[in-house]
Order: sequence, then structure tokens, then C-alpha cells
Amino acid sequence: MVGPLTILKILHCKQLLKRRARKRSSKIKEVYDSSSDAEDQNETKEEEENICRVCMNEGNIPIFGNDLVEDVSESLRSFGGIEVEAEDAYSKHLCSSCYTQLQNAIAFRKTAQKTEQLLRSPGEESTDPIEPSFEDDTNGSVEMDDDEPYEYKNKKVKKERKWRCRRCDLDFKGFEDYQAHRLSDEHENFRQTCPICNKSFMHSSFRNHMKLHGQEKPYMCDFCGKKFRMQGQFSRHRATHIDDLPFQCSLCPYRGRFNECLKMHMRTHTGEKPYQCAECPARFVNKGNLTRHVLIHKEERDFKCDACDRGFYTKRELELHLKVDHTGVKDHVCNLCGKAFGYRRQMLKHQLKVHKREKLRGGRVPVYLTLESEKRRRELAENQML
Repeated sequence: MVGPLTILKILHCKQLLKRRARKRSSKIKEVYDSSSDAEDQNETKEEEENICRVCMNEGNIPIFGNDLVEDVSESLRSFGGIEVEAEDAYSKHLCSSCYTQLQNAIAFRKTAQKTEQLLRSPGEESTDPIEPSFEDDTNGSVEMDDDEPYEYKNKKVKKERKWRCRRCDLDFKGFEDYQAHRLSDEHENFRQTCPICNKSFMHSSFRNHMKLHGQEKPYMCDFCGKKFRMQGQFSRHRATHIDDLPFQCSLCPYRGRFNECLKMHMRTHTGEKPYQCAECPARFVNKGNLTRHVLIHKEERDFKCDACDRGFYTKRELELHLKVDHTGVKDHVCNLCGKAFGYRRQMLKHQLKVHKREKLRGGRVPVYLTLESEKRRRELAENQML
């Protein structure tokens, strides 16, 4: 028969055996962990050598350089804000992509500094090109050979500096020559020739002129539906549908739609005629009248009618001839008797002879007089209806 004292001794011995077994297993585990940690540290160290310090991808270009690659630690500190020390425990390599971006940043800074130096002291000549040349056919990537993993292929090629005037299509070797050309009359008065109509224009007007040869007419008048290629022509045409005449002469009742019309009218008070014919003493108030006058000194008439072989100086005269003489259109109606005429001069001649109207001054009737006469006609018509 076993007593309680014996049972207590047996339980105590089991606990001692369990404690000894735990101590033995913990010692074995410590020995195994220490050996595995050493192996992991070696593997981690080897892996860190092939990791890019910036993007953590695989990379094998040394930051501190070697015989084939220059030291970029200072540039990495300047552009990336990274403090790279030779004694720290982190990777000291870059991948080809990050290395290329860093080289591009270095080239950008050098180009900017050279340009700034040249602008500050334009008298000094420089053989290096202003344009950065760090882009290649691989869209910014660097080709790395398997046999030579650290070789960086620099594709920069030095070119002779040239200054180019885009307006005049000329090249200059030095900045001083280029600057002198920019200030010359040749550059200021340079005219471009239209390849379609062979007319020449100043550089500022050439682009607007080329729009006239386009097919698209995006601006349409909401009064008459007529379309225009340029906004300025559209705005001026649309104003003709409005009876507002904001520009008024201070010497007579004249009123006009546009400021240039008022300036032209003021010459009738001053007697100024700045446009003179080169072949005769005739002088004119505006350039349009001079252009029409110069045609009378021209022997040949470039525009001929296919129906009657009659010649005209301008295309507008030919179109008017076809419209009136061959089509029979009569747009000009006498406001006194209602008789219609094809040409305006025929209507005016009719009013002078038949209705004994007073002879008007040369040129067209001013707009304000036309609007006033139309307003009177409407009032008379309304009174007759009443």
C-alpha cells in the first residue's frame, strides 16, 4: 500500500524531469538560431549588394564608382536628399533606370549653368551646345551588357553651337551676330510670300492670311447667314446689320460705325490726301481709291468674260458684269419712282436727269444719311397706312 508521502515524491520527480527537458531543448534551439541568424545575415548582405538604394529594385551600379563609373554620391545627396555613407549598412548601388535619371539631372544642371553664364557674359564664346543631349533612342534607358555590368554608355556628342532666326530662316555662329540681326531692318521688315497667291505679308500678318485659303468657315452671321474664316471679318460684317453709329464728327452731322471711317471723314475737312499716284499727279484720301486709280495706267486687263470676251481690271468688276449684263439682275432701285437698275451709277444718272435731284458729292452716300432716309420712308409709309 502506497502512502501519500510516496505519491508526493513521485510528482516532484516528474516536475524535475520536465524542467530539465525544457532547459535542454532551449539550449539546442539557441545554438540552431545563432547558426541560422548568421546564415540569414550573410544572405541579406549579399542581397543588399544587388538592391537599388532609391527604388529597391535589382541594381548593380556602384554609387561610389569604380574604374568604369564615376562617383555619384554627391549628386545623389543634392538631387535625392539622401545621405549615403560608405560605413552604413544599406545598399550602395543603383539600378540602370535611377542611374540614368540622375545623369539626366546632372546634365540639366550643367546646361542651365552654362546658359546662365553665357547670358550674363555674352561676349564669351562657348563650344558646348546649349541644348541638352542626354536623351537617346531608348527613351531614357541605359543599355547594360551582361559581360560588363558596370559599364555606362554615354551617348553625348558635342555639336557646334548655332543661333537660328526662325522668322528669316538664317543660322548664326555667334550670339553677337544673331543679336545684331534681330535688331536689323532686315529682320524687322522681313516679308513672307504666300505659296498659294504669291502675295507677300509681314510676319505678324502672314498666319492670318493663310487662314483665308482654308476651307473651313467657323464664324456665321446670325442675321444673314454669311460665313467667315476670321473673327475680325465676322465682327465687322455683323456691325453692318446694326444701326448703332457711335463715332460722330465734331464739325458736321457725320456719324459712322468704325473709328477708321471717322478718321477718313476728317480728311474731308482738313483736305489731306496722303496717297499719291506714282505715274501722275493724282492724290487720294485713302489707299483703296489709289489702288483703283492705278489700274487705269495698266494696259492689259487680266479678267476677261468668256461670254463676250470683254476685259476687266478686277475680279469684282467681272463678277458684276456677269451678274448684270448676262444674268439680268437689277439690285439698285430708285427710291423716288421705284425703277430698278443693274448698276448704281445708272440709278444715280436716272435721278439726276428724270427727278432733277441735286448732284451729290463724289463717293458713296454716308451710312448715317442712308439710315435717315430709310427712317423717313418708313414713317411716310406708316402715315399713309393710317
